Amino acid sequence: MRFKSWPRHAFTDTPRKRAALRRKQRMEREALPLFADQVAEEQPSEDQVMENRARAWSEQEVRDRSARAGKWREARRMIDSMPKDERRAVRRAWDCAPYPADPSYLLSVLHSYSLGRIDLKRPPFPLSRTDASGARKGSLFATSDLFVTVLKARDIAEDPDAHPLAERHAAYHHLQAAASSNKDRTEAMRDRVRASELFLRLGEMEECNA
Repeated sequence: MRFKSWPRHAFTDTPRKRAALRRKQRMEREALPLFADQVAEEQPSEDQVMENRARAWSEQEVRDRSARAGKWREARRMIDSMPKDERRAVRRAWDCAPYPADPSYLLSVLHSYSLGRIDLKRPPFPLSRTDASGARKGSLFATSDLFVTVLKARDIAEDPDAHPLAERHAAYHHLQAAASSNKDRTEAMRDRVRASELFLRLGEMEECNA
């Protein structure tokens, strides 16, 4: 199942941060000129501030990682409670989803599915595997070198199973191009719908041929 690891970023103590701290403390003193010396005595040193920030940063990172791990466990419990076929379909859809492999997105997909907004047999994206960032791994949707006319592309969209995969691929790209250049908005919208349906079908074919 797709998973995106959480990167670790250590706190960095930089001259720019220290300069900003000095400006902040100077403004605090200038805001109370009669008590400037007293304010200065109560202000922590740069080293102390940076040390405190580094500690707070590490503690916050631990909390964030713990919260994210809890979301992963919640999502996996939800999936594991499903029947076998349903569980397999959910995992397949997640492995093909065009979203980052983050638990918040997975929980969103599961929530939409629980409300009946997603059909696992025909999800709102092609069943073509994506990487941890949500980008498609294969080059199936790259521009096709095969030429077909717009009329031919529309015929292919009407009955895609009657045509070879290469022709479906070409039809998808030509319908997309036609939709972008057609001044007839009604027909352009129809071509976009045809292209979208072919896009989903191409994803299903890619999975079958994998």
